[in-house]
Amino acid sequence: RDRRHRRGGLNRARARRPMSDTSPPRPSLWTRARHSGLIAALVIGVAAWGSGRLLQQHERDSHAETLRQLVRPGDLKLISSTSCLFCTRARQYLTEQRIPFEECFIERDSACLAEYRARGAAGTPTVLVRGQARLGFDPGQVAETLAAAR
Repeated sequence: RDRRHRRGGLNRARARRPMSDTSPPRPSLWTRARHSGLIAALVIGVAAWGSGRLLQQHERDSHAETLRQLVRPGDLKLISSTSCLFCTRARQYLTEQRIPFEECFIERDSACLAEYRARGAAGTPTVLVRGQARLGFDPGQVAETLAAAR
């Protein structure tokens, strides 16, 4: 016979369980989760998250369309910092959506730094919308400012 049989290697698990044990096998993790409603909760959560993301994307697209219609060259200027993540995101958004804008960097341009200080800006990006300064970039707020200035 095989060596494993002599040492009891293959039969150890069987030997430990009494033969009179007739209890049904323990349900699998999947079965327990399904019965506990965990799967339903997970599906609902993912669906809610996905629909929220769709709404955000729709809102973002509608703001982009509004901005493309309202912004003229010279209307929008970003006063940025080279190390500012929010400046990078604003730049990417405006570039991807093909919205005309100007940008200057306070570390590279002394005139930009002087304008930043003269406006008493509290951080970057400082967005100038037809000369009105706003801290941070929010496409919806920029659209509202442009629409009100018409």
